[in-house]
Formats: sequence, C-alpha cells, structure tokens
Amino acid sequence: MNKYISMLLIVVLAACQPNQTKETADNTQETAPPPAYPELLAKALKAHGGIDNWSKYRTLSYTVENTLGAPKTETQLIDLHTRQVRITGDNYTIGMDGNNVWVAPNKAAIGKMSARFYHNLVFYFFGIPYVLADPGIQYEDLGLVTVSSKEYRALKISYDKGIGDADNDAYIAHFNTKTFKLELLLYTVTYFSGQRQDQYNCLMYDEWQIVNGLLVPASYEGYKYENGEIGEKRYEAKFTNVVLEEKAPDVSEFAMPELSEIDSLKTN
Repeated sequence: MNKYISMLLIVVLAACQPNQTKETADNTQETAPPPAYPELLAKALKAHGGIDNWSKYRTLSYTVENTLGAPKTETQLIDLHTRQVRITGDNYTIGMDGNNVWVAPNKAAIGKMSARFYHNLVFYFFGIPYVLADPGIQYEDLGLVTVSSKEYRALKISYDKGIGDADNDAYIAHFNTKTFKLELLLYTVTYFSGQRQDQYNCLMYDEWQIVNGLLVPASYEGYKYENGEIGEKRYEAKFTNVVLEEKAPDVSEFAMPELSEIDSLKTN
C-alpha cells in the first residue's frame, strides 16, 4: 500500500512542477533587467540623485542667463521623453516639434547662431550626467586623469551612428574621485564639420542646486582647453526657477507658429 501512495505522490508533484516553472518564467518576463551602465557612471548617477528619480519626470523648465554668443536670458521648456524643446528669448522663440527646429519670427532674430545647433545645447549641458544614460552611447573608462593639476575619474562618451545631429561628438566627463559628482566636462563640436575632432572645449561645474532630490547645475562656465590645461573663460550660464514635473507638457507648446522659419539640419 505504501508503494502505491509513494507513486501517487510522485505523479502529483510532477504535475505541479510545470506550473511553478511557468509562473517563474512569466515573472521573469514581466520584470525587465536594469540597464547596464559602467560602474563609474552608475556611481555618478547615484551621487546626483539617481537615474530612476530622473526618469520619472517628463517636463523640465528653467530660466537661464547665458553669455554664449551674446548675453541673453531665456526660459527653456523640455519634454524629457521626446526631447521636444521650446526656448523663449526677448525677441525670438526657438522650437523643436519632433521633426523640425523652427525660429519665430525668423532666423535673423537670433543673429549668427544656428538654431538647430543651439536648440538642445544648454539642456544637454544641464542634464549631464543623466543624459549620459541615453540609448546609443558607447563608454570608455579612462581611469584617473589629471587636468590643471587636479585628479579626476574620467569617462569618455561617444555615440552610435545616427544618434542625434552630430554623432561624431565626443565628451569626457570628469568626476570627483571621492564623491563621484560631476566637476568638469570636455566636449567636441562636430555639427558644422561632420568630422571627428581632437580639440576639446571645457565646462566647469562649481555650483549645484537640489530640485526634487536631484542634483542639477546652478551654473556652469565654459573655458578654452588644450593639452590638459584649462585656458581663458569664454562664457557662463546660470540657472534659476528649475521645475521638474511628472506630467507631460502640452504638445501645442512645441508647434511651429505661422510666422516662423525652419532651420534645416546641416548636411556635410
């Protein structure tokens, strides 16, 4: 009798086992693995408030006093998911509606500056290191690097083909060796030539502010850079009225007005 009972238990257990495996498999499919960032970037993102915290927000806006090109004060509105942008200055508005970059009333209103080049420039510098977690990025940990007699942990960033308007751009983010906070950024400009560059420009991040638990710039300063040394100051940007919201901005904010001009993508 015990023999038959034992056989019956084996059959019952075997019948139950597939359901347990299927449930485990289903649960695995429902939970996507987190993105694999380099250890240095992961530490930097954590030091700045966390990529999960940043990712839950859809709307970013701020006021920026910027001396790049010419002194100006602007309000910038960004959809953090679509990267649509609206920049409002004293006598011009720049927008990115998802396809075109437009300027109202016309391109002459912003002088010699290319609206297509400029429309996401300030935001990108504001959003580092969070935007370094975007898809299509390649990383290279450069280890300890010395710039102007100060030592940093450095991470080089390049882009897959077809990412953005200037996929030959390169950045080297320099983080504090103890806190892993961003302190210095080297960047190239390839939009106008389309060619990879060895010459870098420099941004210094000295002042920060906390917004919704995220560490974001209160200001940054642009400098010339050559052979491991920071040169003369070129421009600065100061940020106030920073707002992050989980709700998406209204799509009408980025729509091109009738009296406006498109700044086409430069091709080389």
